[in-house]
Amino acid sequence: MEDRPVLLLVGDETCDHSWARLAIERRYRLLSPPAESGGQYVVPPSARGVVTFREDTVDRALSLAESAGLPTAPLRTAVHRRDVERQRPFPSDGSTSATALTAIVVSAVLDGRVSPLFLARPEREARHSGYVVEGADPLLRHTSVTEAVCAAHQDSGIHCGLTATEIHVAGWGNGLRTVNPRVNGLLGTDPLLRAGSLATGIDCALIWADLAAGAEPDLIPRRNSAAAVRFIYLEPELVSPTADLNIDDLPGGIWEVHLVATGNAAGEPGSIAQALLAVAVGENAAACRRALDLLPGASRLRHRPRPTYTDERNQRRIHA
Repeated sequence: MEDRPVLLLVGDETCDHSWARLAIERRYRLLSPPAESGGQYVVPPSARGVVTFREDTVDRALSLAESAGLPTAPLRTAVHRRDVERQRPFPSDGSTSATALTAIVVSAVLDGRVSPLFLARPEREARHSGYVVEGADPLLRHTSVTEAVCAAHQDSGIHCGLTATEIHVAGWGNGLRTVNPRVNGLLGTDPLLRAGSLATGIDCALIWADLAAGAEPDLIPRRNSAAAVRFIYLEPELVSPTADLNIDDLPGGIWEVHLVATGNAAGEPGSIAQALLAVAVGENAAACRRALDLLPGASRLRHRPRPTYTDERNQRRIHA
């Protein structure tokens, strides 16, 4: 007889979140309630909480948790990510310098207790962006950083959930300064969490599930390596590409690769930008970067070019 507690999963569970689903199902049974209808959904008595794998269904998941009397705090924290300007620039008042760096501290929060789990370093270039995580990153244990993270949570009023605190760091040692920390809530399926889990052995997806169920999560690291996640953006004039990836051709260190949609390309209606979401694991950050740098050359992509038409009057090409 099934004895795992139930978590209600709102939204399409067939998205590219198999790693999160497998982690959660070690402890919980995921049950998808029917899509919204005129009838009343009867929540099973074994349900302990509500989760969603998709940001566009967080509000519906939160509404279900509220109506069922199940924990809502982790979902409210996930909503917080949309209320923060994620790309808001840092102040240009002399408090930062060209040598300062941005760091993301991922934390688990339970009953107001903030537990930093790992630190990620964001990376962005012309055709890709992502994060690199090293389990032994000394910045994570610097007193100024941990104090800034805890203070940012207190200011944000976040008491339960998974979070990413973005801080600007300048200097080192006793002179280290943190500038303008801000907190975003995370879903348990965020790609950043995938990199952190692989680098540290901390099961972030399961932490998210435990918090949703009101249970005490396991926060103990079990590995000390490095991992990176990178979005490799495809050319916007190409649509419906499919990844033709030969495992034998992939660079060593590549853990997994997915083809994902990233929204409209260049703001044109009906056009979908797509990217490869790649995850690498290695002994250090440099090893992960080397593997990811080699991936585009090893990835054979089949593309269907977007059709174009000629405006005879204006002599310009128009994408369909």
